[in-house]
This record gives sequence, C-alpha cells and structure tokens, in this order.
Amino acid sequence: MARFFSQQKIDEFKECFYFHAKKGQVTNEADLSIIMRSLFYSPTKEEVSKYFKKHVSSDGRIDFASFLDIMHEHSKVENCARELLAGFTAQDVHKRGYIPGAEMKHILMNLGEKLSRHEVDSLFQSVGLSPHGQVPYNDFVKAMATPVPDY
Repeated sequence: MARFFSQQKIDEFKECFYFHAKKGQVTNEADLSIIMRSLFYSPTKEEVSKYFKKHVSSDGRIDFASFLDIMHEHSKVENCARELLAGFTAQDVHKRGYIPGAEMKHILMNLGEKLSRHEVDSLFQSVGLSPHGQVPYNDFVKAMATPVPDY
C-alpha cells in the first residue's frame, strides 16, 4: 500500500485503526465505519457494508492490510473538493462563480457539518476572504483542499 499512500498517511491510518480495532482486528461494520469517519472520510452505510463483505476474512475479521485496501478503494470514490464545489455551484442560482459572503456564512453554519460563527470567521480570515463581499467558490474550495504545509 505504500505505493498508494505516503508513510505519514499509513501511520495515521495505523494509529486510528489500532486505537479502535479490538485486538487489532475489525469484526463488524459499525467499527469499520467509526474508524473511517475518525479519519475524516464519509462512507455511506452501503459503502461500509460493501467494503466489509468484500474484505472480511473467513474468520469474520478485517486486519490492517485489508483496511488499507479499503481506504485505497474508498479514496478513489470520495472527492471532497468535487463535492464541495458541486454544493456551492448548486447554491449559485445565477451561475456567476461566486456567492455573497453572508450566504456562504449561512451555508457553513447551517448545512451539513455545521460550523460555529467563530470557526467560520477564522476560516474566512485564513483564506483571506471578506464575509461582506463576494466569495469566489472555486478559489474557496481550492484553498480548503490545499494541504497545510507540515514544516
């Protein structure tokens, strides 16, 4: 799996997997879902069920190597930036490429994973946007999807 994930990502997966897995093995779909969601992935119940059935061993368990296969498979399906962009595009009824800052704040504070006012204000500040102006959502999503430098 090193060809699909960086060593840092594998270490992150391993820490979470062994923190939640009983005796280093996942034995049910609920635990698999918890581990994936703890890693900030958003699989549906159907996806978790499919992954569990596909990767479970004959003794009813999923080990870490199989979990890496699941994460690779799911990472090809889930694309948060694309999903965010689609959501903002749907809110842009006039198809101008931007959303008023007040509307963006409302969306972030009231839909999906709701953010607090403080979190939204910090987010706007960190990407250099004014909450009172127009927010070009392509640039916003690009800024949100860019990893924070680790140095």
